[in-house]
Amino acid sequence: MISTKKSLLYDEAGNSFIVGLVRLIGSKNKIETALLRETVNKLEQEIYERQQTEKRLCRHSNALQQLVQSEKLQHDDFKIAIEYITEVASLGLDVERVSVWLYTEKRLGIQCIDLYQRENNYHSHGLELFVCDFPNYFQALKEEQVIAVSNVHSDRRTSEFSETYTTPLGITSMLDARIWSRGEVIGVVCCEHLGVQRQWTLEEESFISSISDFVRLVIESRDRKIAEEALRQSEMQLRQQTQQLEEALKELQHTQVQMLQNEKMSSLGQLVAGVAHEINNPVNFIYGNIAPAHDYIHNLLNLIQLYQEYYPDPIPVIQSKIVAIDLEFLMEDLPKLLSSIKIGAERIQQIVVSLRNFSRLDEAEYKAVDIHEGIDSTLLILDNRLKARPDRPAIQIIKEYDNLPLIECYAGQLNQVFMNILTNAIDALEERHQQQSQQKTKPSLGVILIRTKIINKNQITIKIADNGLGIPEKIKQRIFDPFFTTKPIGKGTGMGMSISYQIVTKNHHGTIECISSPHQGTAFVIVIPLKQQHFVQ
Repeated sequence: MISTKKSLLYDEAGNSFIVGLVRLIGSKNKIETALLRETVNKLEQEIYERQQTEKRLCRHSNALQQLVQSEKLQHDDFKIAIEYITEVASLGLDVERVSVWLYTEKRLGIQCIDLYQRENNYHSHGLELFVCDFPNYFQALKEEQVIAVSNVHSDRRTSEFSETYTTPLGITSMLDARIWSRGEVIGVVCCEHLGVQRQWTLEEESFISSISDFVRLVIESRDRKIAEEALRQSEMQLRQQTQQLEEALKELQHTQVQMLQNEKMSSLGQLVAGVAHEINNPVNFIYGNIAPAHDYIHNLLNLIQLYQEYYPDPIPVIQSKIVAIDLEFLMEDLPKLLSSIKIGAERIQQIVVSLRNFSRLDEAEYKAVDIHEGIDSTLLILDNRLKARPDRPAIQIIKEYDNLPLIECYAGQLNQVFMNILTNAIDALEERHQQQSQQKTKPSLGVILIRTKIINKNQITIKIADNGLGIPEKIKQRIFDPFFTTKPIGKGTGMGMSISYQIVTKNHHGTIECISSPHQGTAFVIVIPLKQQHFVQ
């Protein structure tokens, strides 16, 4: 009879091993000797398997520790990080070949971004595998987190590779783990064993899953950097477009004066429309990228929060990086930065719409339009002059709009009239403020009132009034005369109000009247018909 006793012990290095005690009870016959030998063999096999398991776990632990502590995974070069992971995985699993594959853009197959061959320490990439050629494998990739195959030729999941891939390369066993990110499979980590078939253990399956997670983190880090760079590029483009728009508006103002002098109103319309078109395309591109950039950033910030929740005590390398980049401030400020970019893009879009509305100078026929839209477009173009400045407060705009129908008119020409009157009103308010500053009197708020009203079933009136210094009677009598101006040389051409008079009276069969007296402000009252058909006939 045989009595056995097994004990689990640890050496000084912390490695575990089993010590067995076998005792014979009774006579030592052949049967007992055979039983003893069988028991000893089982114990030896169990000890060996236990030691092998300990070695594998030690390799896995060391490999994962290397990845956690390595600065290569934080490297800006995506290729360096992936190559390091495949090398560490090869050593940790003791396999000859480790590769990383990612789905192509249309998900018709996967492409190898790195294949590491340990024998010659060589990295390669570029090979593609298509779903239509290997349907069983790709189906398994959808359904299984880990594909553990000891015999690649007989297993249905990998037998499709035999003729063209595994047999020529001498691959007998495969251990693959899919890469899962943002709710879908984006690729796979593949480990290929050469030689005698290999039975994969649960520990090895767990290890390759961890390797897959590291690859996912590197990919998401790369995508985040790409998104941040795209955001920076969008911000830079937005600034450039804003600067170009400001320069275009300044150029437009200078060009406008010259065109007014030469009475080339149609050319001005073409110029403004062209500027609006050129600005609109890149602004739409920038605005269109803001939403996906917001989603990317939101997902990345959620991921960081999850890591902070489940891993509140990161390793020193990560902790120092968190402090260096001020992660808390970054997570708080990044959404605000994106919101600012969106507001800027929307502002430019509004200006583009205003430029298009204002540029109807070359229309050869009367069209039914919203007069208020033209006034608002003109105000938006003049917005920079209405804002507060160091030497004066902002000019207040008061709108009293009636419920007007669409008006038949040359919209661009009326916009030019609004521009001339509003520009003169702003000049008058600035002159009044300068006078108050010189006299050291309390400055009063500059106000421009814009009122529209239906007079009768055939006419409307548009009144634009300011609370400036007003106009003396002698000057008021000549205000619509060609080339008459009270402004210094270089600031006025004397054509603005003259052209406005022609536009209202001759082109629109209406009237324009200036009502003003010194220190009582100035008002221009325009009356035009609702429809021009009667006059055309």
